[in-house]
Amino acid sequence: MGRYSRDFIAFVRKYLKYDLRREIVAWWNIAIFYLPIGVVVAALFLAILVYIEPFPREPTVLAIGQRGTLSNQLGGAFQSYFERQGLPLDIRSRSGLDAVEKDIRDPGSDINASFVVSGAGSPADYPGLVSLGNVAIAPAWLFYRGDTVQVDDPFQYYRNKQIAVGAPGTVSARLFSTLMDLNNPGTGDQPNFLKLPHVEAVEQLRAGKIDAVFIVDGFSSPVIQQMLSDPNLKLMNFPLVDAYVRRLPFLQKVTVPRGAIDIADIRPESDIALLASSVNLLVEKELHPVVQWTFLLAARDINLKSDNFFPAADTFPKYRDRRFSLSPIATRFYTGGVPAIFSYLPLWLAALLENVWVVLLALLLLGLPVFNKIIGFRGFASQKLLWLHFWELRYLEDELVAARTAEDMASVIERLTVLDTKTAETWVQDDQMRHYFNLRRSINSTIQDAQKKIALLKKF
Repeated sequence: MGRYSRDFIAFVRKYLKYDLRREIVAWWNIAIFYLPIGVVVAALFLAILVYIEPFPREPTVLAIGQRGTLSNQLGGAFQSYFERQGLPLDIRSRSGLDAVEKDIRDPGSDINASFVVSGAGSPADYPGLVSLGNVAIAPAWLFYRGDTVQVDDPFQYYRNKQIAVGAPGTVSARLFSTLMDLNNPGTGDQPNFLKLPHVEAVEQLRAGKIDAVFIVDGFSSPVIQQMLSDPNLKLMNFPLVDAYVRRLPFLQKVTVPRGAIDIADIRPESDIALLASSVNLLVEKELHPVVQWTFLLAARDINLKSDNFFPAADTFPKYRDRRFSLSPIATRFYTGGVPAIFSYLPLWLAALLENVWVVLLALLLLGLPVFNKIIGFRGFASQKLLWLHFWELRYLEDELVAARTAEDMASVIERLTVLDTKTAETWVQDDQMRHYFNLRRSINSTIQDAQKKIALLKKF
């Protein structure tokens, strides 16, 4: 071991033995000195913490549609993702969009979010809500019995036939009315347009009681799968799908390829063009950022793990229906992607830091000046503590001058010794070191003067 290594080790030992203890004592004294300011700072910090609100105060409530539908499946998938992240998500089933709209408009309702299919609602129907984008695709399926129907306008064909269009206020009923009115004005609501729940409509179609069923739902929906697997039911082709999309931009074209339902029996016998809409995820404007990020990441995770029948669904979540304004969180998601911080921290913490990164950057930029200020406070406290010791020394000197007996002088010497011990234990900043040694010398000098006075009194 070299000389410099030994010197360094000796320095570390000396520091640990003497200076570290002084440092701790000094900071303890400084903490007591600045205690009133510390209380104010702590109160401000708590106020900021309450303002930032790192955790949602109440469980998030998501409104979904009928049981067994796409929105019901999505709701379950979102709930599972939230549970994995340690966040509560309550699911509330609603009979239709009318019920959802009523809940949204009710100030006492606890609904925070809802699925709304594009074209079935407008921003005016959902005041106070913003979009997190489209999270799924919902084709418009028209199933029928009998011989193959080949017409340009299926809605014109079924204008006078018994067709189930969905329960009142549902996405299916609203979209059917819109599409029927497009080329057949004034016929959007007819007595032969039966507003039945999906399950009942399918039962009546398979029993031959009605001619057709119009349903807006996802490919994986149990109701849709039930009809696709029935060889007695046929799926209507929409030859004018491109024209419909041009007239109604919130719609898009999807295709069921020939043989995609049953490749052995070649069902369908030819490509089937369908109209499709997207499922919007709408949330309250003030919904907690952590919850919004969780919804977006859940939508991405669900889409990646799903076996999407239609290629158009592979891009979700996506901002397609631009009638609904994006939330600021969703805007950051779609413009900048998922921040890298989400790969290293728990979701709630990553979302919190991402939401307050501007504040953190400002604090970082102010960090050096603040640090310098803290060092200044430290130096001020060091000087102040020394000055307090000087003042105590002066008072003891005054008592020593006034003392007339050996006992009084011995009492002063005892307190001077205590003062010397306190001074020796006080951590002193470098530029205050000369004052420290001046104080120690002054204390020792005063003790010597007191001892001389005691010796003189004993002589007499």
